[in-house]
Amino acid sequence: MSDVPMTLSRRDAMGALALGAALLPTAGRAAPATAVDAIGFDGFPIFDPRPVGALAKRLFPERGEALAQQWNAKLFGYAWLYTAAGQYDGFDALADSALRYTAEALQIALTERDRNMLVGAYSELEAWPDVRPALMKLRAAGVRLAFLSNLSEATLRANMARSGITEMFEHVLSTDRVRQFKPARAAYGMALDAFALPKARIGFAAFGGWDAAGAAWFGYRTAWVNRLGVPREPIEPGPAFVGRGMDAVLALAGIA
Repeated sequence: MSDVPMTLSRRDAMGALALGAALLPTAGRAAPATAVDAIGFDGFPIFDPRPVGALAKRLFPERGEALAQQWNAKLFGYAWLYTAAGQYDGFDALADSALRYTAEALQIALTERDRNMLVGAYSELEAWPDVRPALMKLRAAGVRLAFLSNLSEATLRANMARSGITEMFEHVLSTDRVRQFKPARAAYGMALDAFALPKARIGFAAFGGWDAAGAAWFGYRTAWVNRLGVPREPIEPGPAFVGRGMDAVLALAGIA
């Protein structure tokens, strides 16, 4: 069950009267002052990352769960460390470094094939079941969409093609462009240049609570797609909308 606040007004049936209504910028959605005209997405509200951990468990049945959890933590630790130090390397390179460190710490013998399979799994993800219907609603309402992700553009495009959603997105913005991972301000700022809209008209859809906080600090109105039901970060300002699925993003755009 979603805990998205149902406080936004809804456009009446006007948008459904004309066959071409889906092409109009405001068709099918409300237009309150708080609605947004464009949304940047982290990768994981769209793509389900759980198969990466599932692969680790298949490769190493006894230690795979620990490997997956500690690898993930180390990977994001590296991303924040590199950004704080003014350094950069691509997501795949950091993922490989974090994987090698974690395997050694857990005394797991990884082959080169194991490493390639695990890192490569990030490019073989599929969209969550509720994604495509929600994206269609957003596009029909004239909301412009982009990825704004720490993943590489190649990884994002591979996953988009796999899920058949390539045509839904106007921009594919990887932090490779600015060589700073989120939550660096330059990373969030890519959407300003891409959409050529004021910050107040751009929303952001986060998978992690830390990413929702970073985007809110930057000034974006934010939806936290809390797919895994983890606790809310006690950081203000918090996300404007919170839900377990894309309903939170639809609320961000003022769509019923």
